[in-house]
Amino acid sequence: MTTTRTRFGLKHLLLLIALVTLYRLVMLFVAAQQIDLYADEAYYWGWAQHFDFGYYSKPPMVAWLIMLGTSLFGDTFVGIKIMSPVIYIFTTLNIYFLAKELFDDENVAFFSGAAFLTLPAVWLSSLIISTDVPFLFFWSLAMLFFVKALKHDRWRDWIVTGIAGGGGLLSKYTMIIFVVSAFAYLVLSARYRHHLKNPRLYAAMGLAALLYSPNLWWNAHHHWVSFVHTSRDNAHITGLNFHFNKMLEFLGSQFAVFGPILFGWLLAILPRYRTLSKEESLKLLWWFITPMFALILTVSLLSRAFANWSAPMYVASTVLVVAWLWRKGHKRWLYAALGVNILFGIAFYHYHDITRMLGIELTKKTDPYRRVLGWRQLGEEVSKVMKRYPHAKLLSDDRKQMAELIFYVRPHPFDAVMWNPRHTLRNHYEMTTDLNRHIGEDFIFVTERRHIGDIARRFGSVKLLETIEIPLYKDFGRRFYVYYLKDFKGYE
Repeated sequence: MTTTRTRFGLKHLLLLIALVTLYRLVMLFVAAQQIDLYADEAYYWGWAQHFDFGYYSKPPMVAWLIMLGTSLFGDTFVGIKIMSPVIYIFTTLNIYFLAKELFDDENVAFFSGAAFLTLPAVWLSSLIISTDVPFLFFWSLAMLFFVKALKHDRWRDWIVTGIAGGGGLLSKYTMIIFVVSAFAYLVLSARYRHHLKNPRLYAAMGLAALLYSPNLWWNAHHHWVSFVHTSRDNAHITGLNFHFNKMLEFLGSQFAVFGPILFGWLLAILPRYRTLSKEESLKLLWWFITPMFALILTVSLLSRAFANWSAPMYVASTVLVVAWLWRKGHKRWLYAALGVNILFGIAFYHYHDITRMLGIELTKKTDPYRRVLGWRQLGEEVSKVMKRYPHAKLLSDDRKQMAELIFYVRPHPFDAVMWNPRHTLRNHYEMTTDLNRHIGEDFIFVTERRHIGDIARRFGSVKLLETIEIPLYKDFGRRFYVYYLKDFKGYE
C-alpha cells in the first residue's frame, strides 16, 4: 500500500462540512422566498400530519424526518426541508470513517468525505426532502459498521449494523440490496468467508428485520399497497423489450449526478475486478457497487430508470474512486473532480441569478426549477375562493396538484377529496378518501380540465367560478379552472 504524508484530516473535513452546510442553510432560507415545494415534498408533508409505520408508496422514515423538522420550524418550506442538509453532515462523516477503516489513510478518508459532500446529487438533495436523504445515511452507517464487524467481530458493531439495516429498510426498500452485496462479497472473500457461519451476522439481520417489521405489519393491513406500487409503478417492465436509448439516458444522467470526472473514472475502474480483488478493501467496495449498478442498468434497458435509483452506489463509489486516484498518484484528477462538482453546486443554487446577469430569458425547457414555480400563487388564489364558500370541500383529480393545494391553500384543507370514480388505488389520496362518503355535499373543484361533463353529471349543479392564469415563461404557464360543484349525487 502506498503511504503518503498526511496533508488533510478530520479537522479539515469538519471545517469543509461547516462551510458547505452553512451555505446550504442560507440558500435554503433564500429559496423559501423564490421557489415552492416539489409536489412529492408536499405529498410527504401530508403524510407527516399523522404518525404511522407506513404510507402509500414509501416506508415511514421520510415522513418522520419531516415531523421532526416541522416541530422545530413549523409547517413551512424550511421546516419541511431542514433535515436534508443536517442529515448529510452525518452521512459525510460515516463515509470519512468508512474510508479510514478500509484504508487507514487520512488523505483518502478526507477526500472521500469531501467528494461525497460535494457530489452534484448531494447539492441537489440537500435542498430537497426525499427518501434518499435518510436512506444514504443508514446505508453508509451500515457499511461502516459492517466493515468494523468483519474486522473485529464485536457485538456492538454487529448490533449497529443491524440497527442501520432496519433504519435503511424504514427509509427505502432498496436497502435489501445491501444484503445481496454483503453476501456476495462474503462468499468470495477468503479472509472473511468464515462470517457466513457467524451467528452474530444473522443476529444483526434479525435485528434489522425486527426494526423493519412495523412497516410490514402496516402493509399487511393496507392491501400491501407499498409493495404493489413499487412493483407496478416504478420499474414498468412488461416484457423483453430492449430500450438501449433509455439505458444510455440513465448512464448519461450518472455523469450529472455523480460528477463527470468521478463517474468517468468509476466506469474505468469497475471493469478491473481482477486487479481490485487483490486488495480486500477494494474488493469489498466493488461488491457494494456492482450488483446495484447491474440491476439498474438492466431495468433501464428493459424499461426505464431514474437517475437517483443509483443512490446506494454513491457511498462505495465515492470511496473507491477517491482511493484509486489518490493512491495511484492521480491527485490532479481528484482536485479537478472536486472543483467541477463545487462549481456545479454553486451554479445550480444561483441558476436564476446567473441567467439574469447574462440576460438569458428562460423557457420551459431551460429552467430546472420549472416544477417548483407557480404553486404558491395558485394556493393564494384558491384560498380566496374557499373563503367565499366556507362550507365546500376542496376536490382534485391530480395527486401532485392536490398535494400542492393542501399545503398552499390557507387554512390547509386537510379534508380535501380525490376524484376517483373507478375506485383505483394509485396514490395516498385514493387510499384515504372516498367521495361516496360525501353524498349531498358541495365542492370547490380545481383542475386543468376545461371540460368536465363526466364530472358535472354527478352533481346537482355546476358553475365555473374563475380561470386562474399563472404565467411563468413566454412559452409556458399554468392554467387552472375552478368550479363550484353543488350536491354530489354519488359516482353511480
